[in-house]
Amino acid sequence: MDAFWAKGYEATSMTDLCCCTGLHKGSLYQAFGDKHKLFMESLHHYADVEFREVAAVAYDSESPLENIRAMVDKIASEAKSEKGCMMVNTMVELAPHDPEVRNALKAISSKRMRFMADMIGKAQQAGEIRAELEPEKLALQLMVTLAGSATLVKAFMDGQPLLDNIENLIDSWV
Repeated sequence: MDAFWAKGYEATSMTDLCCCTGLHKGSLYQAFGDKHKLFMESLHHYADVEFREVAAVAYDSESPLENIRAMVDKIASEAKSEKGCMMVNTMVELAPHDPEVRNALKAISSKRMRFMADMIGKAQQAGEIRAELEPEKLALQLMVTLAGSATLVKAFMDGQPLLDNIENLIDSWV
């Protein structure tokens, strides 16, 4: 996973994968099939681990809005690294021409959107977010902003203005 995350799918060689797994080429193929299957397993592993880490902070506070902010902070702090977000990287590199990757990313994103919309709904029930706003639209707005921010941080922007932008977005819901 780390090799694919750091270099991307195309730039990660079988030699790289052998080095990081400690397996010989034949053993690697025997254990995982081909490079694409290993990549898909890595992508799902990344998505599962990252989701668990983000969801772990979703109930730390009595305030659903503060929990949303904590989740956003967790996502943003992970995306600020040089490697960026593996899912965003994959969206850019492979999703446009790889239907299996595109479908996997759709399923992963759908799960995340439902979770975020649920958290937003809880904040609305607590009176922390305006009730007339649609949780699904706010979740999409937040996901688009987070993905765009992760892309900009990896490319050329400092993280703090982007974090401020995300905070302003959430503030506009109150």
